[in-house]
Amino acid sequence: MNEPDARPVAFGYMRVPDPTDHAHLAQLHQQVAAYARERGYRLVRVLVDTPLAQRSAFVHLVELFQEGEATELVVPTLEHFTKFTSLQVGVIDQLHELGVTVWEVGEECSPR
Repeated sequence: MNEPDARPVAFGYMRVPDPTDHAHLAQLHQQVAAYARERGYRLVRVLVDTPLAQRSAFVHLVELFQEGEATELVVPTLEHFTKFTSLQVGVIDQLHELGVTVWEVGEECSPR
């Protein structure tokens, strides 16, 4: 019988302007997965927002965090939330209020 994986659960999130650029999407996914693995997290899902999406992946992500699915989020860069620093702070604060730690590949994003 297999023992359950006790590592903390993490999600990944990215926003890509061109969902047909599969090489770039795969590269970002590999970066997120490698970072989660290095931190000792079990990456169970990477949600991707695209200009053509009918439903916001970020909204779905927030719903999953509200349901208690995970407590860790890994993003390639904070610009995947938005390019505006002041709005990035707001997004990170919103996630921290849900008990989520946000990790930009390379560093933890603390509330400001």
